[in-house]
Amino acid sequence: MPQPQDNARVVFLIILIFWLATSPDSGPGLIAGPALIKDRLVRQRYAHGVLNSTQWGDFSPRLADDPPETEAKYLNLTGFREEDGYVWEDLKRFKDRCEEWSTNAVGIPEVAEPVWQNATGVVHGWWQRANASSPRYHSSYNLSEISPGVSWAGVNSDWGRNVTGAEGKMMVRIEDTEDGATEPEEVDKLVLEKARIRAREVSATVNLDDVGGTGSSWEMRLHGVHWPRQGAMLFTTTSEKYAGIFGLPHLTTRPDFFESSQALLNRTLDKALEKKEQHTFTDQIDPWASNLDVPAEAWNPSPHCEYLLYVQIHPLDQDKLGVQPSLTGPENVAKAIQDIEDELRFPQGTGHRSIPRLQMSAVVYSPDCAFFLETKGPPAFAPVDGRHLVGVKQEIFLYSVSTFLLGLALIVFGQLQLLKLQMRETSTPSTLGRVSFYTGCMMLLADGMLFTGAAAWSFSASTTLLPSLAVTCVSFLSMTVGTFFLAEIHKVQEPEWRREERERERQNAPANTPNPVIAPNPRQTTTNTTPRRIASPPIIIPSDQDIDAEIEEVTNNNNNATLPAPVTAGTTAPTAQNLRTQLSNIFGRLLFIGICILFLSLAAASWRPSIRAGYFNLVLFGYLSLWVPQIYRNVYRNCRRALSWHFVLGQSVLRLLPVAYFYIVPNNFAFAEPDWPAFTALAGWLWIQIWVLVAQSILGPRFGVPKGWMPEAWEYHPVLREDNIEAGGLPIGLVSAPSSPTGLERVRTGDEGKDKDRDRDGNGNRKRTNTHVIDCAICREVLEVPVVKAGDADPTAGGVSGVFARRIYMVTPCRHIFHSACLEGWMRFRLQCPICREELPPL
Repeated sequence: MPQPQDNARVVFLIILIFWLATSPDSGPGLIAGPALIKDRLVRQRYAHGVLNSTQWGDFSPRLADDPPETEAKYLNLTGFREEDGYVWEDLKRFKDRCEEWSTNAVGIPEVAEPVWQNATGVVHGWWQRANASSPRYHSSYNLSEISPGVSWAGVNSDWGRNVTGAEGKMMVRIEDTEDGATEPEEVDKLVLEKARIRAREVSATVNLDDVGGTGSSWEMRLHGVHWPRQGAMLFTTTSEKYAGIFGLPHLTTRPDFFESSQALLNRTLDKALEKKEQHTFTDQIDPWASNLDVPAEAWNPSPHCEYLLYVQIHPLDQDKLGVQPSLTGPENVAKAIQDIEDELRFPQGTGHRSIPRLQMSAVVYSPDCAFFLETKGPPAFAPVDGRHLVGVKQEIFLYSVSTFLLGLALIVFGQLQLLKLQMRETSTPSTLGRVSFYTGCMMLLADGMLFTGAAAWSFSASTTLLPSLAVTCVSFLSMTVGTFFLAEIHKVQEPEWRREERERERQNAPANTPNPVIAPNPRQTTTNTTPRRIASPPIIIPSDQDIDAEIEEVTNNNNNATLPAPVTAGTTAPTAQNLRTQLSNIFGRLLFIGICILFLSLAAASWRPSIRAGYFNLVLFGYLSLWVPQIYRNVYRNCRRALSWHFVLGQSVLRLLPVAYFYIVPNNFAFAEPDWPAFTALAGWLWIQIWVLVAQSILGPRFGVPKGWMPEAWEYHPVLREDNIEAGGLPIGLVSAPSSPTGLERVRTGDEGKDKDRDRDGNGNRKRTNTHVIDCAICREVLEVPVVKAGDADPTAGGVSGVFARRIYMVTPCRHIFHSACLEGWMRFRLQCPICREELPPL
């Protein structure tokens, strides 16, 4: 028998093989790596020298409408040379569009409106695509000539990041830290005023969704310069075929932008290259690479489209800012903006009525793939079609993330408390046997995945570390308690599973298997004169009782022949070692399923948006189907209710709340668009399950289910008839002897001499039922039982009214009758008849 640790080893081996299979082995090796890094640094050092020795106007490529004799100027940089074949004839079109965007947002440069001085934040919006003056394809370029000495992967295939759709979505995360390099150089923060800062280095992470084209999604890293007073930013990608960051000043729109950015980049690029040249063996990462997968980009880069991104910050909403520029002047508006930024970065408790949203407009230009991307918004589009890029400041974004994580921690804590209350109510084998094991597995799987995600988030979190740790701790506690509860359910229901497995093996056994020949027992007499005992009604043995009765039942089959003890007789109960092994196998499967879902969810980030939305809707549909196994368990066990209502309702609401945040809240931190139809379908499906559980509790678990679909089970609420006395159909105590008409049974309708009208209903028709009265042996109170008269049919036997009429009493297989509430409370602790101690089938 395998040891419990074997399952963990197998899971670890699967993860290791998957990691090795998916990890690219594209490194050049320990010896060749530093040599390639030195070659790259030599090229970058030369590009830095070109940047340092050029002036404004040295890069003036031929435009699309220029005559052939027009003098053109190019730079000796990778991607900026004429022979490289990039579409630089549209550079003026790009610059004009950038200036137009800035003028529409803040006005002319002389009287520009004040904007955010720190652009750190997250914005998102829609874009539309426009073609360049001449098309370009991957076959239009010779990468061996553009970047000699570089080994490219997938040269003959289509390039990445090639946007082909007419429109799509964009999300930009800007990192404009105050500690970044500035121009002029900031030696002392107390001496250099913010108003004197002309330029500051900035970086951004851009996500592009090609919704109308390939459906792909790309994430890239861009570096650039921010001019705070004008609210303008220019970003660029950098690769082996495009020295974007070294030629960025020549792509600016104004001479003053060129001078400030050139001075800033000359200093910052020199420091970065100097540091790289001192650590060529240990630090082999390109600091300006646009791929987030930096090692693969360093050794065997794949060609992709290069991007220029111009971003213009919009003025703040004056209504939320609370300052009127026409009355107080733009300098007071700038001071109010500065006060808000200082309060966000260094909270002093002053507060503000409301923080205005961060709004930007952007123009994207690809010089090698020949297309433009422009954000949708005024004046080209109506405000209902788009408002360019809208988002929040980084501090507000982190605050919303922290608030969500704290709320999630409270939700998980509420789930934990409900689970503890439910465990207190289901503490006996009888109640544990009613709970669906698979419902518990679904809850445990969700808690385990939440714990894994929160723990992974905590490793990289800084501002949100404490809320993420709270979610991690609470989800770990919930997972631990859920594991214990699941182990208790497994220990009670495991004999039932083994019996079902033996039943299946017996049914699948060959029919022509010869019966074993049993040697006669010499101690027994050859003639048996004992009369054969009449078979008694079968008694259903519950799954959580002693297995000896089950072994005796199997032994007494085959016409009561004397057979050898079955194989299972030697192991009357599973050992603790076997239970631990089975539980480890089950938890190993849950771990494997959770890992697969996590990997698929991470891979879904690059899928087509419609497919990605369908995948997450399908996963949530399966997650919110947690009550389906419990419904099936109720039907299979003929159990009306296994879980308390506060547990069912509470778990349903609490597990639906995080889903509702992403589906119906417009400004959630994930920027997921509201999807009311999908959320309505998910919530409706969850409430349908709850209503089915309610119907099972009221009408019975098998109400409306055909009899042949489920195994036979004892009916505790049968229809009682007076003509079933000889067949043993009436409970003991409701059958009186002929010589004692006034025994325990007292029939109200038998007093015909006093009032014959009692035997008729309100319409004057003859009643078809008699009401028998008996004392309940548990509570010693009177129990009124409706009994159908002999020869009459019960008009309510198959309807809802008949179900409610029979719900007041319960009849045991040993023909004793009790109040339903009394016997249900008794059976929570003992599956024995209170009168005769006969074994009772579980509810």
